[in-house]
Amino acid sequence: MTSDARTGARAGGATVPGDQGTGVAAVPGDGDPSRAARRARLSIPLLPALAVLLVLLLAGVAFLWFTRPGESAVRTGEYGAALQAARSGVVDLTSFDYLTLDDDIEQIRRVATGDLRDDSVSELEDRRQEITELEAVVNTEIIGAGVTRADTEDATVLLVIQATQESAASEQVQVSRYRLEVNLEKYGDRWLLSGITGTGSAGDE
Repeated sequence: MTSDARTGARAGGATVPGDQGTGVAAVPGDGDPSRAARRARLSIPLLPALAVLLVLLLAGVAFLWFTRPGESAVRTGEYGAALQAARSGVVDLTSFDYLTLDDDIEQIRRVATGDLRDDSVSELEDRRQEITELEAVVNTEIIGAGVTRADTEDATVLLVIQATQESAASEQVQVSRYRLEVNLEKYGDRWLLSGITGTGSAGDE
């Protein structure tokens, strides 16, 4: 018995006619001998294909690593303190009562700095008589807040505030909402308000 014949016998079938040089055995019960030959030929490039796939995967990981987003503009360590300072500082800056105007002005000096402090104090001082005559009272509260940027020196916070205004000139209480962008600067271990920009009205009630 030739080596081809022995190979066919061990495989459990006859060698493929006309293809003795390949040593490919026919699968028992398979009516198409050429299908087995195609399977054998398709299995040859399997390892090179896996190698190419691995290279592509590694290249993809490298691309994701080098194109990953940069460091967040919000540092967790400064987030809470800046947010709390903005919330409480804006309430102190925008609330006043004609009966406690001196205390309100002093409070502004404690929570604000720079031009914002000077301009806010000047505004109340210049309107002191008007505020007193009208018995004006303004109370604000924070409806929503979020930090957009914070590091060890300055921060930016977006706020939605609700202002309740009362005066002797009107029996009706006026309630308004505003969107504000608040800038803060850090002095020592304290965050102080350094600028406020109105980004629009959030509606009246």
